[in-house]
Amino acid sequence: MATSRTPQPGAEDYLPLLFGFAVNQIAGTVSRLGVPDALGDSALTVAELAATTGTHAGFLRRLLRAAAAAGLLTIGEGERFSLTPLGAIYRSDHPLQAAPLDAMHAAPAVWQAWGALEQAVRTGKPAFDLVHGAGLFDKLKTDPELAQRFHDAMGAGSRVQIPAITENFDFTGFRHIVDVGGGNGTHLSAVLNANPKLRGTVFDTANGVLAAPQVLKEAGVEDRCDIVEGSFFDSVPAGADGYLLKNILHDWDDDSSTRILRNCREAMAKDGRVVVFTSVLPEGRVGEDPVEALGVSVFDIEMMAVTTGLERTLTEFEQLFAASGLKLSGLTPLPCPFMYHAVEAVAA
Repeated sequence: MATSRTPQPGAEDYLPLLFGFAVNQIAGTVSRLGVPDALGDSALTVAELAATTGTHAGFLRRLLRAAAAAGLLTIGEGERFSLTPLGAIYRSDHPLQAAPLDAMHAAPAVWQAWGALEQAVRTGKPAFDLVHGAGLFDKLKTDPELAQRFHDAMGAGSRVQIPAITENFDFTGFRHIVDVGGGNGTHLSAVLNANPKLRGTVFDTANGVLAAPQVLKEAGVEDRCDIVEGSFFDSVPAGADGYLLKNILHDWDDDSSTRILRNCREAMAKDGRVVVFTSVLPEGRVGEDPVEALGVSVFDIEMMAVTTGLERTLTEFEQLFAASGLKLSGLTPLPCPFMYHAVEAVAA
């Protein structure tokens, strides 16, 4: 009598799980060596690339062959390498901005934190803190190279997210908005340029707003925008009717996020709103895009690895709002990876 057997996973199934870290480092090393920019739209030999990137030709050849196997490069006649469309996302001029994002995720300090993920799950403490004895944001104050990678990565993410926000979220109901943790004002400048009748305030620490005057001036919005220094854990500028929190709350645990939101609640005008621009974890698995779901789930684990924060479901946002004297008032999906939304709240 014939017996049915459960099909066993093939190499295409288990290789990404077992060796995903290796593929990440292959792609990242190719990127950080400058190979994508060196290639551009051309095809070059190992010798030409080694001379351009200042690398060991023998080791570089092995790396490039592995990158070709991973789908980043093609190998043509005379063993000339060229970029595939996938490899091209690592060019510095590509709109997806993979290069600065990779530079952050593959930074030794971050890489080491991911290596302590098991310990983080066992202890309930961020892996970054366990490895380095300090949190990410404290480390950024003492590690200029890591800080530069971090800010470059945040800027790269913003270049994708900002058009999705300005083109798809309705700001017409606001008179004056505060960009809480708004950094150098890039996000707020784009919002103000898209909404000429709107006034704004960029609010962040002294270091955070250091470049804001120049950014606002170059954007032509300095006459409609104030700059205020401070910590959102202490207070936020009062009297506005809109408080924007773009990629802020996912960096912080519930207690810290509640503190930030309460400060916004206390500061905002009677008809004010808080708008959280963030990924929203799916509540269940029905109808979800598996790629989107994986992306936001990986981001959630990254928060576990490097911060005290987390990605949240809509229900978890409702609970966070309730603890802060707010209530959910709107949800706008934005055409931006991964499950990115504008989550709105008003006074409860």
